Amino acid sequence: MKLIILLLSLTLAFANADHDGHHHDHHHDHHSDYVVKTHEDLIKYRHHCAEQVHASADDVAKYVKWEFADEEKSRCYLKCVFEQFGFFDATHGFNVHKIHEQLAGGAHVDHSDETHQKVAACADDNSQGSDPCTWAYRCGMCFMRSNLQLVKQSIKA
Repeated sequence: MKLIILLLSLTLAFANADHDGHHHDHHHDHHSDYVVKTHEDLIKYRHHCAEQVHASADDVAKYVKWEFADEEKSRCYLKCVFEQFGFFDATHGFNVHKIHEQLAGGAHVDHSDETHQKVAACADDNSQGSDPCTWAYRCGMCFMRSNLQLVKQSIKA
């Protein structure tokens, strides 16, 4: 289950930077008072989001295995979970700093380190004008494809 929390955390971490790596702070505080979420929080968020998107038991079983089809229900479920974690909002996108803090499990993080850069690598500013569900899904899937090794390393910690 820690894997899922880490995957969600990592997936969300990437969207506060644009394609050429410049950070957009918007309302995101670099010295936030972010509270690291627990496995219990994840379970609560999953339940809430499954209800919100009317996910079936089969859908939820796939989501738990981190299998998200490119269809509206999956995209919106993923966006919902990211929102519940406090990692994403439809106006500003992802907060890379909060995701990095979640990955660190509450330890001090250096937002200029390699981990932060890896998390931020898939971020986009939604210049494509996608709906929020598609935006969250696109960035999340990019991160998982590009940074699976980072997720595996984080799990061992």
